[in-house]
Amino acid sequence: MYKRKILEVLKQAEEPLSIDEISEKTDAPIARLRVDLFRLMEEGKVERRIGKEIRWTIKVSRPIEERYEKLSKKPHM
Repeated sequence: MYKRKILEVLKQAEEPLSIDEISEKTDAPIARLRVDLFRLMEEGKVERRIGKEIRWTIKVSRPIEERYEKLSKKPHM
């Protein structure tokens, strides 16, 4: 349930959000958010940006990544 809320909040955000901001917008405890954000990251749905503070955003697929992914799935001869 929280993962869906997290994705909705990040999609609506105009910029990457901190975990505190996500917590405020979802009413989810920070400990729970950490688990869900890392799971969503493993699923390729969100990404974290590291600067002065870690911020989270929806992952935007890049064409080169998609191409590499397709090539990596082809059977090797």
